Amino acid sequence: MQLNETLALMNGRSVAEHVGKAVRDVLPAIAPTLEPLLARILETGEAALNIELSGETPAQPGITRYWRASYFPLAAEPGHADGIGAIVVEDTPRRHAERALRRSGADYRAIVEQATYGIYRSSLEGRFLKVNPALVAMLGYETEAQVLALQLDRDVYVDPAERARAIAQARPLERVTGVQVQWKRRDGHHITVRLSGRVVRSERGDIKGFEMIAEDVTEQRALERALHQAQKMETIGRLTSGIAHDFNNLLTVILAQGNLMAKALPDGTAELRRDLEELTDAARRGAELVHRLLGFSRHETLDLRPLSAPEWIREELHTLRRLLPASIEIQCDAEPEAGVVDADSGALEQILLNLATNARDAMPEGGTLHLDVRRTRLDAEDRPLHAWVEPGVYVCIAVSDTGVGMDRQTQAHVFEPFFTTKPAGVGTGLGMAMVYGLVKQHTGYVHLYSEVGQGTTVKLYLPLAHEQPLPSGPSGEEEMLPGGTDAILLVEDDPHLRAVAQRLFEKVGYRVFAAADGQEGLTLYRAHTAGVDLVITDMVMPKISGMQLYETIRAAEPPHKRMKVLFTSGYPAADFRQSLDGDPDVAFVTKPWTASELLRQIRQLLEK
Repeated sequence: MQLNETLALMNGRSVAEHVGKAVRDVLPAIAPTLEPLLARILETGEAALNIELSGETPAQPGITRYWRASYFPLAAEPGHADGIGAIVVEDTPRRHAERALRRSGADYRAIVEQATYGIYRSSLEGRFLKVNPALVAMLGYETEAQVLALQLDRDVYVDPAERARAIAQARPLERVTGVQVQWKRRDGHHITVRLSGRVVRSERGDIKGFEMIAEDVTEQRALERALHQAQKMETIGRLTSGIAHDFNNLLTVILAQGNLMAKALPDGTAELRRDLEELTDAARRGAELVHRLLGFSRHETLDLRPLSAPEWIREELHTLRRLLPASIEIQCDAEPEAGVVDADSGALEQILLNLATNARDAMPEGGTLHLDVRRTRLDAEDRPLHAWVEPGVYVCIAVSDTGVGMDRQTQAHVFEPFFTTKPAGVGTGLGMAMVYGLVKQHTGYVHLYSEVGQGTTVKLYLPLAHEQPLPSGPSGEEEMLPGGTDAILLVEDDPHLRAVAQRLFEKVGYRVFAAADGQEGLTLYRAHTAGVDLVITDMVMPKISGMQLYETIRAAEPPHKRMKVLFTSGYPAADFRQSLDGDPDVAFVTKPWTASELLRQIRQLLEK
């Protein structure tokens, strides 16, 4: 059994107090409901989505709490579940908000104003009549008046026809529960919203409007997709393992018999001996494929030993220089105190060689391969970008190239076995699959960022070895994310990254102006020049690139005030440090970034 700290705290117990325990021991109040549900999933192999549960927890007796949960079978083969994955969301605040809709007077107003969920009243024609502060924030506006001026089908719904369909479905109902719609924020970012509430009718029964609770479930749906992807990879891994073992037995027979036949051949049979050598050579190549398949399915036996990551990567530079052509420059930036990991050096070498080979193939005309080793921290705030990570201290090994890059469709399949974009006969499609499997076997995580025509960065996160002490500091300091009250202009064309970054910055106290491209960023900068303390910009964007935005800002700013600029990109940082002539008011974070490294760079730059 595995669960994260969030779910453990939700139940009022530690992670250790859950492991190995039955549901009835941990949550006796909901066991009568939950146990039959889990048994049915194991029996039928069918998922149970958006299940509503309620009861008391041992940590808070006498207080009824509510949860919404989705349960997914973890199956080795279709129709047969041997485990269950779950996403559980605390629903108590939403239930309180629903009750608030049925109240009146001061209590109603206080709860609605302080609710963490968006609450609104709207007309049938599509105008907001009343909204609470949480809805204003959800849509990315500053005041209630701005939201009241919006037209729902034009300014809020991504597809105006979706609102018409939702109204048609609500006509025969008194209450609406769990309707999912696509809304858009002020900055253009699309969000998935779950609507629940009451249909308001006239005395004749005609619909006058709606009183609704709006919950932003964008991140929850992203986590569900990540769980589906993890389940798919786990199933493929088990299937692959079975095939690999059977195939390995066949190859063993072929190789053994080939060796016996070679020894029994009389002299003067050179042609026959050559044919036999080709046969055994093909079998050996097949054995290498089996080795890679076992690496993906996490059934290779690893010899984990303490290994200094920066020292290891510097030793591997000699191997990489022999592998890569002279047209590819190798750069290495290894933090000396990055730390020690428990790793199999041979497996790590396989990972590095696979990544270097892919980088070489992506740069047929030459380019730069950049290696970076640093200690970093992954927190709960990183889950919107790095799903399912366990908070803790990690050693990050980043491998970046300046090659052709990958589109989103390719990135979605890049870790699947036998998936390849190379011509037939050039690649097996097992390199990245083996990287995925071996990193997982090290209890680590692998994340990839790529832009077409710009390059690819693959980051390996390996847990810091247990005997390695955590960074010293006051109690709780390592858990805290640094923040401030400065104003940040965020320029990022990827709507998901922009939304995640904006919420992260606002959570730690920053004021944020968000722009979807370089031109919009320049317009916002000119409108708020005196009020902006830092510009964070992607390098590659439509209309105006990050470098062009930087150059325009530098050319226009007065001599006594130099704007702080933080670049984010999948590019290796060293390439830009050289082109910026050592500008002290510039910093750089490589994608995919983590919350701690991004916020730390912001503070370092602002406090210079």
